[in-house]
Amino acid sequence: MPIGKKALKAHFDNTDIIFVDPCYFVKDDGTWEEYCEDFEKNKSLDKLGCEQGICVGVGDVYPEVIADETTGSVIGELCTDSYVLGCFRLEDVLKHNPDYAKEMEELPNSYLVIKGFTGDVVFETQKARYYDEVLPITTIIGKGSINFHSAFVDDDGVLHFKPDLFHD
Repeated sequence: MPIGKKALKAHFDNTDIIFVDPCYFVKDDGTWEEYCEDFEKNKSLDKLGCEQGICVGVGDVYPEVIADETTGSVIGELCTDSYVLGCFRLEDVLKHNPDYAKEMEELPNSYLVIKGFTGDVVFETQKARYYDEVLPITTIIGKGSINFHSAFVDDDGVLHFKPDLFHD
């Protein structure tokens, strides 16, 4: 059963948004080392060149795909190595680190872009049962020009939008 919900919201107007671990595009290791704890608390995003967006620590269990709520089809997968995930304007990320464009070509599964998005993106964190544990789970919800929701995928490829569905 969900307990203690916390939500962060960002609004975007007709822009390409990117879901990405900021450790992938941060310009230098010193910035990452000094501010990574801030980034996981949605602070100091200006150090990433991102005035607009959301960035939170998601832990090692998080819904791994983004799906279109209307069609139920998977838009793409989420990826994080540092267990920090952000949603930013793509142009801000590339302005901060133009070299990241080449890395995006080389590692297309390390980020997810939604083109021309207008609306709100919400990162909602709440404690929920995940198999035999209760963990903070961050769900991503988009309401706007495309409505999307993060989801878990079970072994049979079925999408689950609520982590409480996973239990023994």
